[in-house]
Amino acid sequence: MTADRPTSTAFEVFHAGAHTHPARQAWLLHELEQWFAGDLPDGRERRQLVGKALRAATADAHRWLDERHAADTLVRVDLHLSGVDRDRHSVFPSLPSPLALLLICLDQCRVGDEVVVVQELAKAGRVEAKATWPFGMDEAETLTRPARFPDCGGHGH
Repeated sequence: MTADRPTSTAFEVFHAGAHTHPARQAWLLHELEQWFAGDLPDGRERRQLVGKALRAATADAHRWLDERHAADTLVRVDLHLSGVDRDRHSVFPSLPSPLALLLICLDQCRVGDEVVVVQELAKAGRVEAKATWPFGMDEAETLTRPARFPDCGGHGH
């Protein structure tokens, strides 16, 4: 595992209401009015337009925060195939099955090529597994085994 990013605290769930309402921040309301309704005269229509934008943004903020990954969520898989005269690299959203990896290597690799599978987890870092082609099911299973970290436990967002 390589720690690519420092550990940080997850965002809190967004609670819209009096304590977060932009009316407490006059500068922000002014900014939003200029951004969304700058060409309209001051008045009810302008405030309604800003209110509509704020309601949509509140829903968007809730939706976006709900999409957070757990610390140990697999977010990227890199497959590197390296040989004497060539290098190949592709990025995938998930791990292949061991047999699928064997079939890919059978088609794409030459004897002696290095096969590297890198798993990147949301906040827990990267895990790299290497093997030299040809290899069998045991090695393919090791290369495609999902990375897990005991310190994550799947809980940290």
